[in-house]
Amino acid sequence: MASVQEGGSNTNYFHDGIKSTVMKYNRVARTDVYLSAVGFGTCQLRLVPVRQALETLKRGFHLGVNWVHTAPDYDGTQNLVARAIRESGKDVMMVSQGYGDMAHFEYLFENTCRILGKNRLEMFGIACIDDREYLQEDVWGPTGMVAYLENKKKEGRLGGIFCSTHGTAGYISHLIASGRFDAVMMAYNLLGFHLLSYCPTDHKKVEDIPENKRVVFPLALKQGVSLLIMKPLAGGLVSNSTAFPPYHTFSNPSGPVSAMDQLRTILKNPAVCSVVPGTASVMEAEENALAGHEGEGVETKSDSRIRDALKTLQKGLCRRCGTCEKLCSQDLPVSWLFRDAYISNYPSETFETIDDLQYFRIHPWLAAVCKSCNDRTCRCPHGVDIPNALSHVHDKMLMLRTEKRLSLDAKDPGNLRQGPLSVRILRKEIPRSIHAGERKVCRIFLMNTGEHVWPSPSENQDGTHVVLSVSVDGKLSKKVPLRRSVPPGDRTYVVFNLKSPFRGGMRRLQFYLKNEGRSSLVHAPTLLFDSDLEVSRGSVASFFRP
Repeated sequence: MASVQEGGSNTNYFHDGIKSTVMKYNRVARTDVYLSAVGFGTCQLRLVPVRQALETLKRGFHLGVNWVHTAPDYDGTQNLVARAIRESGKDVMMVSQGYGDMAHFEYLFENTCRILGKNRLEMFGIACIDDREYLQEDVWGPTGMVAYLENKKKEGRLGGIFCSTHGTAGYISHLIASGRFDAVMMAYNLLGFHLLSYCPTDHKKVEDIPENKRVVFPLALKQGVSLLIMKPLAGGLVSNSTAFPPYHTFSNPSGPVSAMDQLRTILKNPAVCSVVPGTASVMEAEENALAGHEGEGVETKSDSRIRDALKTLQKGLCRRCGTCEKLCSQDLPVSWLFRDAYISNYPSETFETIDDLQYFRIHPWLAAVCKSCNDRTCRCPHGVDIPNALSHVHDKMLMLRTEKRLSLDAKDPGNLRQGPLSVRILRKEIPRSIHAGERKVCRIFLMNTGEHVWPSPSENQDGTHVVLSVSVDGKLSKKVPLRRSVPPGDRTYVVFNLKSPFRGGMRRLQFYLKNEGRSSLVHAPTLLFDSDLEVSRGSVASFFRP
């Protein structure tokens, strides 16, 4: 990449017909680090095949994206990012973060260096710092996380320090005023809430996105602390993800509002250094990256037009503030019903609802309670018609259950597999039909219920590793290695492309988990499940398409 100049421009031009634009770069506080106006969030990459993830990242790098945000718990995404950087030949920053006790935090810093083959990181941070405090991890102590990162900065091994947070505006203001951070990553979007917004069940206070803008933005600008904006697209509630189209939307804006419109509007605020939308396809990479470009032909929809378009969306979606729950005559956990329904219908979300708060766990009745309620005392301060909206949500959740698109019951013993590798199946997305020569994505969500770590090939030195094997009519068709090692009790996605078998008709698929390598731990495979696949007949040539 060409060197970045103060003031925010470089020579990464994008040409499209007569248009010629360039990515804007902004300095992080008073450091020597410059970030592209748009970075990529990588959590969703755990849900797409490896090749799609790599092509997505490299397309963004080509368009001037010079940083991606990742974390050690994103199912091996750090290794994917490092590989994409190497394959692209671009100078791109992997901005990662740490958590846990100090030994683990230090390991995560050094391991990020190892993955990148560097001794110095441009940025490293503390993951969700309010949770670190809540869990009583050592954040502020003399040998805690903040002090450790400050020492790395003094040693010349770190360019800038950041933290991410979903705290209140007052809490974020405290972080900024502490003078210990060069940047703070916080949630903000034009909708005012996002897919994961929730009403806490305990005393913990959570973010208020409109208040973030009113209080935090001017303070950060005054203190010279850079803001990195996560959840800028509200989790896909405003404009549909192209990588993960929603199964159903529950409200729509009165006029089109694109991802580019949202990102460019947020970037107008001088307190915002960069936005970091989740990006999981080449199409999304292009739209998101180009939102950070400036130059001839770049236009941004007016703020007033966007606000007007969002009004109907805001009145049709629950923002999960919890106000109505105290008024509900049926004592329903209204906000949590809406939340799991939204998460279930928007497959772009990678964080699942905890088991005890899944929709049919807290609403086990076949008929929607709201439909038969004769004492409708609930009221929404934001104008949502709760009984009708919740009844509509219930119908869609029943549909998803019939289509087997919901997570499996983690407590159901029928989803547990005992064997050399003990495993619980939490979710499976396997196609039931496929056309000749077609490829379809398979996703399987698993939990390690055994006593040993499932090693991945990238992290185990002796060559032993766990793979998912797929057989068609009893013959091995595909092996998919894990993207990271999975400790006991941990969960992981296995995602891959399934290409249609050569012969048409009904085919029998079998999915196994097994150890491979020379270790004494290698045993017979554990059968996860069988599945029938209908293959439509086609010409022989269709099987040899690139």
